[in-house]
Amino acid sequence: MTKFIYKFEAIKNVKENLEKKAQKEVALIEIEINKLKKEYDLILEEEMVSRRKDFEKGVRVGDIKFKKSYESNLNKKRSQILEKINQLNNNKKIKLTELTQRSKEHKIFDTLEETLLEDFNQEQKHIESIFTDELANQKFIRQKK
Repeated sequence: MTKFIYKFEAIKNVKENLEKKAQKEVALIEIEINKLKKEYDLILEEEMVSRRKDFEKGVRVGDIKFKKSYESNLNKKRSQILEKINQLNNNKKIKLTELTQRSKEHKIFDTLEETLLEDFNQEQKHIESIFTDELANQKFIRQKK
């Protein structure tokens, strides 16, 4: 019995590698988003701590100016982080659609391989049955002589 050789194995492997690459890219984007969210939370916490300190002690005019510029700087950082998060979320959506497409392509090649394997097995059974029939006929003819 001959061995089944899938003629699209190289293409299937390439599709599988592309799917893994897309999964990795989505995971990296998700890690970056989580990192930026933690940074955003730290900035919010820092703002809260600085506001609490204002109420604890007497404040001078120079301190108020410094606090205002510091708070505006923190607001800029927060807005920049939010922009990056939104941009990464958009990239993530794009990569997820790419990943679903890659998964579909990979699944198509898997089902194609299964159907070709089934056809191959049926053909092998047919060849094997022809061979056994031929052997039986030869044996029968030898016994008659």
